[in-house]
Amino acid sequence: MSEVWGYWADPIQLYLHPAERVDVQDLIKTDNELFNKVLTVFSVLCDEISELKVTVEDNFYPALIMFGQACHGEEGEVKAGEDEVHIGRMLAFFQDISNFVDRCNAITINMIHQLASLYQSFQKLWKSTFKLVHLHPVFDALASLLEVMITIDAIVIDNPNIITSWDKYKRMMQYVRSDPPRYNVTVEKVKQFERLLVSLDQTIMSAQVFQSCIEQDFEIFSGGDVADDDEDPEGSDSERGGRRASSSGGESRIDIRTNRVFLEEFVHCISARLSIAEGAITSATETFERNDLVGTTGLYVLLRRLQPSNVPADPVLYKRLWEMQTKAPCVTICGKIMWYMPDFLLKYSPMTSKKLQPTDIVQFRREYLHSLDDAFPADVTTAKLELSAWLVRMESFFQPTTRGMGDASRTLSIRGNLILKGLILAKRVQTMMHTLVNLHLSLQIPMPKRVVRPLYTCIEILKAVEFMFARKNPILAESSSHLLRQVAHSLFSFFRPLKAHLEASKKFDDTKLDVLAAVTVLEDILNSGESFSYTRITVLDLAAQIAMISPDNGSAASEKGSDMDTTVPMGLKDAGEPVKLIWKLRLLSDFQRKIRAACDCSFFYWSRELLHPFLSDLYNQPEQANRIQYVVGGFLDAIKLLRGAQHETDNELYVNAYAEFIESVLEEEIVENLCKDVENDLRLHVHSVHLDHLDAPNPKSADFKVLHYYLDLHPIRLHGKTLDLRQHVTHYLESTFYNLTTVALHDWKTYGEMRNLANDKYGLSLADNHLPMGSLDQGLDILQIMRNIQIFVARYNYNLNQQFFLERRSDKGSRHLNSINIHSIASSIRTHGMGIMNTTVNFTYQFLTKKFDIFSQFLFDEYIKSYLQREKRWYKKHRDDKEVDNKYPFDRAFQFNKDIRKLGVSDSGKTFLDQFRMLITEIGNALGYVRMVRSAGMNYCSNAIKFVPDLNHTHFKFEAYAGDGVAEEKNEETGEVIQDEIAGAKLSRETVVAVRNLDSVISTLAKNFSENNDYFKVLVKVFQDVTASDEQKHLINFYTIIPALTINYVETTVQAKDLMYKNTRRRESYFSDDGFAIGVAYILAILDQGEQFDALHWFEEVVRKYKAEEEAYNEKQAEREARKREQAAKKQKETTAELIDDEEEVHTLQLTAKRIELNRREFDLLDWSLNGARIFFKD
Repeated sequence: MSEVWGYWADPIQLYLHPAERVDVQDLIKTDNELFNKVLTVFSVLCDEISELKVTVEDNFYPALIMFGQACHGEEGEVKAGEDEVHIGRMLAFFQDISNFVDRCNAITINMIHQLASLYQSFQKLWKSTFKLVHLHPVFDALASLLEVMITIDAIVIDNPNIITSWDKYKRMMQYVRSDPPRYNVTVEKVKQFERLLVSLDQTIMSAQVFQSCIEQDFEIFSGGDVADDDEDPEGSDSERGGRRASSSGGESRIDIRTNRVFLEEFVHCISARLSIAEGAITSATETFERNDLVGTTGLYVLLRRLQPSNVPADPVLYKRLWEMQTKAPCVTICGKIMWYMPDFLLKYSPMTSKKLQPTDIVQFRREYLHSLDDAFPADVTTAKLELSAWLVRMESFFQPTTRGMGDASRTLSIRGNLILKGLILAKRVQTMMHTLVNLHLSLQIPMPKRVVRPLYTCIEILKAVEFMFARKNPILAESSSHLLRQVAHSLFSFFRPLKAHLEASKKFDDTKLDVLAAVTVLEDILNSGESFSYTRITVLDLAAQIAMISPDNGSAASEKGSDMDTTVPMGLKDAGEPVKLIWKLRLLSDFQRKIRAACDCSFFYWSRELLHPFLSDLYNQPEQANRIQYVVGGFLDAIKLLRGAQHETDNELYVNAYAEFIESVLEEEIVENLCKDVENDLRLHVHSVHLDHLDAPNPKSADFKVLHYYLDLHPIRLHGKTLDLRQHVTHYLESTFYNLTTVALHDWKTYGEMRNLANDKYGLSLADNHLPMGSLDQGLDILQIMRNIQIFVARYNYNLNQQFFLERRSDKGSRHLNSINIHSIASSIRTHGMGIMNTTVNFTYQFLTKKFDIFSQFLFDEYIKSYLQREKRWYKKHRDDKEVDNKYPFDRAFQFNKDIRKLGVSDSGKTFLDQFRMLITEIGNALGYVRMVRSAGMNYCSNAIKFVPDLNHTHFKFEAYAGDGVAEEKNEETGEVIQDEIAGAKLSRETVVAVRNLDSVISTLAKNFSENNDYFKVLVKVFQDVTASDEQKHLINFYTIIPALTINYVETTVQAKDLMYKNTRRRESYFSDDGFAIGVAYILAILDQGEQFDALHWFEEVVRKYKAEEEAYNEKQAEREARKREQAAKKQKETTAELIDDEEEVHTLQLTAKRIELNRREFDLLDWSLNGARIFFKD
């Protein structure tokens, strides 16, 4: 298809149609005055009709069609009084239409009078020349004028809002008539205004414009009814010898009904127009002949009015008209308004005949529409092939230079033919589309799905033709005058021999003089300018009709035996060729306006809901994505129509509402689906790598879409804006990835891979979402942890060495576990600021206060307190014993674990000692969190100031350099310069404020970085003051319970790690829990019991304990091996019982060895963690 280039996108448009600045009288200059007058009169009338038609098409039709139409999306009843307001706003407009209609009626009468005066049997001019001449251009202009009036009636009938609003306005005027002073008007003005309303009511509002025109008395002649500065009908008629009869009222009458010559000429011209339509419609050269049927039928109805009542109508002509519906059952005259010839004939000039076919016109239309639906796809395919060939030839022959194209004359001829070919193709496709859509609307027959794709292909064809002409406009502007000159030269070449022969003639009669004058006018018109306006072509056509008199008729026309030399050709041998050239000249002279009309798709405004299925079907063909602009461009044609609405104060309301509708359909059918499909494609590609049950999309599958066709599109032009699919998809993916990452932080990596894949596969450059948690080490936000610290310390386990928290597995289970480390906390500090660190310590202090209250209550318990005192006394008494050796016995601590279980367990099976250990672990986790926050703060500060010079030596204030500067300062005593003079740059106030903020930020970072806040010492000091009181004396024996706590901790840890290897992992499964070690170290520091605990030599006892167990295990293993060797030496076979006992023994020994190894390793890890944690609290 053609490169998209709409005429609305041009900042400067080239309008090639010339404006005529020469009067008709100056264009027709011959020595034959009577001939000049006849030609001038008809040329002026035709020219005025042309101007009237342009006026009504540009100004009146759109306003009438759009009257009372609701903006798209507005529904419901009309507000009270709104219809009356609409009529009130447009009264001046309706008055303009009334004046326009009056002028049309006057021109119609004048045209009939001029023709009737010329075509009379006694008229000398008719006898000499016009007996042989058929003024087809005059009848064409009259038909065009009647078509305008028929169209106005059709629009009023089709738009019920006009009649409804008019009736309401007339009822409102009754109130004004009854009380004029109330409405600030006089009685005279009301009467005058009502006369105006009556005039409008009887013509325009009752759709009687055409009826009132044809019902005029065409035989009454009044010179003032069509007074025109350019024409003198009375004079021309009198000079022709026209016959008039005076009436009693002083008005002249002109013979029309009894003028057989005129009526025969009327019939001949109608028949000729009908023959042209019969040959052109459905042919390869059809342009506007189908629309001309409206005017032709209007001429026929006018003829029936002009004929005497006693003369029967010609049944043959009527039958020909009636049967034209088999080729053109309907004609779209404006927008969605259909005109049916049979209905029109039955309404204005019915004729009873049993031979008329088809008889049932409604059924025929249904059958025609059904056959059209069937043939429509094939016809559109043929048209598309023709379009492709035409586009290639247009691109080839409309190059900026003609170098290498051969003969320039041939190139110009091809260019002209290509312009006509494009116009014919566009008009044919538009006619197919009009007929299909409007017949379905008119007959209320649903449109079959099979015509949807061919239908928007028609829009594509029309817009491709229009865009090609718009793109080639500069070249067309350069060559248009040459094209017209070439056609003009070819045209005059037919008349040059005729002129030479006439000029060489020795004897002239009236016929020869008229023909010579016509050829002279032809020559002047064809050689006088570079362009051809409608006026010049009308004069040219009229002169050509006279010049093309056949020689046979010419010789026979001389009733008085003229001495014309019959051996010399009086006329042209091939009159058809000049007619074709004039037709070509008429089209080429105004091809821009005709192309615009032929490519107009504004009628889709009344079928705008079709845009949904059009775009939906287009979206399923990604390789045809470039066609979207053509379809949208076709629907945008209605904007010009909407701008013609005059019943609202601001017609941009219609334009904006319609433009928003088109944009919303694009969003719904294209943008939203494209965004989702791109996202799903990326998601499937990424997940297919990680998930075994998913496969990557298969490009060979039937439903696979190659989406990059949409993303590679140029921005789609809408009304006043563009829609960039790539930008919309990019924004959608950015927002989706951001939102979904914030909801599920653990999926950040997946969306990062999708972002990279979008860049690799589709070329979409997605911005970074800049999420604080968007890194490998992500977790909860510092504020969330701080507000729920009691939940956090219970659900997370702390790792002392690598300094991170890992979430315990929930009871319900989950696929992922959250982890928190320094980098995630540093990201939160970057978000919330350094002040959050002190707030975190305050929250931790409040939490520890509550936990220490529980801690104190547990140790205050009589059972616990008595046990600790007993153990303390026992150890003090027996520590020097050889068996004890200053080491607290492992067995006594182990026995306490067993004894405390006797006090009872919780619902979850936890003993009091388990719960006490968990309490200490939570305290340790809170302290680990404080440590992590401090480390994260230092990490943030170090990253923030890494580009700042050495803070201790070269730091200075930027504000002084950006502002007014600083004066030099000296020590008064020593004279040493303290502050060097600084010359400020005196920048703007905003810059100085920004620099001051920079100084403040750097100062804050430097302060936080240099301050080595030890939050642990602060927390130790606070609680030491509390525990030193007499009320807390029961805490002095805490160190005595630590051995039992460690045994409890090790047993729990071994069990938790063992659960990690099982499929049914629960909350009790974890691999690190260093919060216990920090909690013990912290409490020892608060209670100042570190030395007392060390005096127990507990971990040395643990080493001794497991060393003894290992020795016992080795002895049993040695005994078993010795027994085995002894049996082997004796060659004794073991009994079955002995084999079973041996297997059990082996199994027991293996479990014992595993237990010893696991417990020893856990005690070692605890020892190391505890020693490391106690370093934090040393002075």
